[in-house]
Amino acid sequence: MRRNRIRYAAGFMTVLVFLLQININTVTVSASGDNKRRRQESEEAYTYTVYGGGYAATGQIPGVGYTTEIYDASNGLPTSDAMFLLGASDGHMWIGGYAGVICYDGSTFERMDTSGGLTSARGLFEDSKGRIWAGTNDNGVVVIDGKESVHLTYKDGLPASSIRIFAEDNNGNIFIGTTAGVCYADSEMNVHEVLGADLSEERILKLDADSAGRIYGQASSGMIFAIDDCTVTEVYKSEELGMEKISTIMVDPKDEQEIYIGTESNTLYHGHFGDKATQMERISVSGLQGVHWLSYDCGRVWASSTTVAGYLDENKRFHVLENIPMNSGIEMITSDYQGNLWMASSTQGAMKVVANNFVDVTSVTGLPGDVTNAACHFGGNLYIGTDNGLRIIGTDARIIENDLTEYIGTARVRCITEDAKGNLWIATYTNDKGLICFLQDGNIKAYTTANGLPDNQVRSVSVAKDGSVLAGTNGGLAVIRNGEVIRTVGTHEGIGNTVFLTV
Repeated sequence: MRRNRIRYAAGFMTVLVFLLQININTVTVSASGDNKRRRQESEEAYTYTVYGGGYAATGQIPGVGYTTEIYDASNGLPTSDAMFLLGASDGHMWIGGYAGVICYDGSTFERMDTSGGLTSARGLFEDSKGRIWAGTNDNGVVVIDGKESVHLTYKDGLPASSIRIFAEDNNGNIFIGTTAGVCYADSEMNVHEVLGADLSEERILKLDADSAGRIYGQASSGMIFAIDDCTVTEVYKSEELGMEKISTIMVDPKDEQEIYIGTESNTLYHGHFGDKATQMERISVSGLQGVHWLSYDCGRVWASSTTVAGYLDENKRFHVLENIPMNSGIEMITSDYQGNLWMASSTQGAMKVVANNFVDVTSVTGLPGDVTNAACHFGGNLYIGTDNGLRIIGTDARIIENDLTEYIGTARVRCITEDAKGNLWIATYTNDKGLICFLQDGNIKAYTTANGLPDNQVRSVSVAKDGSVLAGTNGGLAVIRNGEVIRTVGTHEGIGNTVFLTV
């Protein structure tokens, strides 16, 4: 065991939350939810105000969208990979990758000195004392405590130098998942074997602790196990439980008597540890080709494969997180104290999901990506003029099709406006539809060259103070009052260029 002095970025991650610009929402959650040291938290529910990308992405903050940023070798990381992420309680984001351990304070990425053992990192953990445990791929464990560090290797009793995961029991013992079984370090940093069933041939990939200090684990072979008082007390193979090969495990944050089990299929199992598949609740995670990671962040259970990530809503329905640039080598998901969601990728680096007051209506509603020329709120709905017709979106993000959308068809819509009488005016540019008035009673009236419009290609429409409607066309200006074209302004009135772009 070697002690070293290390240097890392000081200060807290800058809080960049503009409460006047984004909606926030008050929700009730389990106190044992987002905090990774769940056993220290009360089991009682409490209410608090939430914000951040994780809550926005899951729709828990109404009317707020989300955006992403990837950190890789082009903007802060030494290499474009991240194997594990940890949002520490002091605000720092710790990133483990092939290049070692990086500490991010919200503005600066600082790579930790590798001389103390912080080489290629695969696992990170914050214990109940606020110390950071870094598991390396080939150099054991480094425990960071302020400016001091302790390096544990096979010489100190680690069964392997390749570390994958950590967990802590209620006695302050830190369990270390390695590629050759599991061990634990006591409060004096002495490493001990775990008694009970022999796991020395197992590659340990996931450990999780409940509030009672019981440790649950999963091995690459598909085996799952439980540890009580530093002793392996239960071991089950996937086939014994009647499941597809088990690929990950997580304690249910809302009912710690139950667990979630991920498999190499698109199915999650939820129930008591040790129950067979037929006794457990089956949850479809369609869209994932195998569950690689499970976590509880930002009030939701998150599941990911190596290419796709998503979450379970309050009814345990699975939703794929759409429109994110990270789509390969996904290793894990976590969150920071600001409610931002983070994802690690072995091929793309680290991605942060943050709240954005702008909502991408096209993606939310599933509209085709047509060129949009105009938008107007009318009658509680959003009317969108595109190069390929009119789209109407209801308040529930439902696409509305009616007589108006059918009448306009594929005509290019250039401008939309509402008059004081509650009529909607729509300027079309193709298909000889001209200027269309959607009357308050639901009827449709069209103005074309057949009834006085100078040209059927209408670029703009505006309502004058006296209630007249002004239409700018390729053949000049039309003035409409009381349902009739009362005047036109074009070449006969001295206009040299009759293409009116705006009125």
